[in-house]
Amino acid sequence: MKLRRLALVGAGQMGSSHARTIRDSALADLAVVIDVDAEAAKRVAEMYGALASTELGDAVDCAGAIVAGSTAARMDCVLPLLEAGVPLLVEKPFAPTLAELDQLLDVARRSQVAVMCGFVERFNAAFRTVLQLIDEVPTHVLAIRHSPAAPRITSSVVNDLMLHDLDIAQRLFGAVDGSLIGSACVHPATSDWNEIADCTIAFGQGGIATLSANRMGQRKIRSLSIHTAGKLVEVDLLRQDVTVYRNVSQEMLHSTTGIGYRSSTEVELPFVRHQGEPLALQLAHFVDLIDGVADADEERRQIRPAHLLAEQIEAASRR
Repeated sequence: MKLRRLALVGAGQMGSSHARTIRDSALADLAVVIDVDAEAAKRVAEMYGALASTELGDAVDCAGAIVAGSTAARMDCVLPLLEAGVPLLVEKPFAPTLAELDQLLDVARRSQVAVMCGFVERFNAAFRTVLQLIDEVPTHVLAIRHSPAAPRITSSVVNDLMLHDLDIAQRLFGAVDGSLIGSACVHPATSDWNEIADCTIAFGQGGIATLSANRMGQRKIRSLSIHTAGKLVEVDLLRQDVTVYRNVSQEMLHSTTGIGYRSSTEVELPFVRHQGEPLALQLAHFVDLIDGVADADEERRQIRPAHLLAEQIEAASRR
C-alpha cells in the first residue's frame, strides 16, 4: 500500500503527538514538519524522520496536512492550504472566530477540499461504546472536563476543553439545534483567557446538556453522565470505561423502629472494544477522507455546530 505523504504544520506539544502518530501509522508517512520556529521544526522532524521547513508552501505537494499550530495563526495557515487544494485535519478550534470558520468552510466547500476538525473524543473507545448503548434520546447529559493549569494554552477554556463536550452533546442528541440557555465564565486577573466555563444547552427533542470546563483544577477529569428514560450511563473518558445503571425498584419500609427506604439497581459493565489510540483512529479517518472513502460533505457539516455554541458562550461572558 502506498503511504499518503502528510505535512505537519506546528511543532509544539500537540504537533509532536501528531508526528508520533503518523510515524507509527501503516497508512501515512510524515513528509515535512513546518513551523515558523526553525529549531522547533528541526527537532520534531529529526525525531520522527521527516524534513524540516519554515515554509507553508512545502505542504502543497503532500496528500494532506495536519494543522496543529497556535489558534491565532489558523487563518494564515489554513486558508492558503485550502486554496491550494490540500485536504486538512485542523486542531480545534478550527478558527479563532465563527466568521473566520465560515470563511474557511466556504472555501473548502467551493473547492471540494476535504476538511475535518480535531474532535479526537469521537474516536475514544468508551464514547464509541456509548453510541452503541444509547437507543433513545437522552434526557440529560452532564459532562465534566477539568484540568490543572496549562500555561502553554493560547485560547479560552471554551475553545480548548469545552469544545469537545459541545461536540459530544450534539452527537448524543443526534442534533445540531442546541440552544444556549445559560452560561458563566471565570476570567482570572492572572490570565488572558476565560479559565472556567459552565453552560446549559437545550435540544429540540426535550433534553438538556450541562457542561463544565475548568483549567484551574487539581486533577484531570473527563467524565460523562448520560441519562435516558431507561438508564444512566457513566463514562470515564480517561480510563475508557463505561458503567450502565438501571433502577429496578424502590420502596418505603415501615417498621416499629421507624421508616426506611430500599432501592434495587442493576449494574452493567459493557465490554469496551479498544481498536487503537484515539489519535491514530482519527488519523485513519483523515486518510479515508483524503481517499474519498469517508463522506467529506458530512464531515464538513459537523464542524460548525459546536463552534457556534462556543462563540455564543464566549459572547455571553463579555456582556
